[in-house]
Amino acid sequence: MAESGGTFERLFDELKRRKVFRVAIGYLALAWLIAQISDLVLENFDAPGWVIKTILYLLAAGFPVVVFLAWVFEVTPDGVAVEREGE
Repeated sequence: MAESGGTFERLFDELKRRKVFRVAIGYLALAWLIAQISDLVLENFDAPGWVIKTILYLLAAGFPVVVFLAWVFEVTPDGVAVEREGE
């Protein structure tokens, strides 16, 4: 059992190092803002209900993609680079 606690701790540390949590929280905040603005604007233009649902589905589908990209890529002063194991 002590080994599994260490594994989760290493995973958590790696997620923090790669800034996955920061990207996930940022994405959720931005998605919430987009959803709020879309709801307000589309309601005023009498858009059909499926439009806001489509936006919400796209925002929800984008979350795992963004988290995966945050895990794989690293933003550096020289640009975007592929994250390498052991660095």
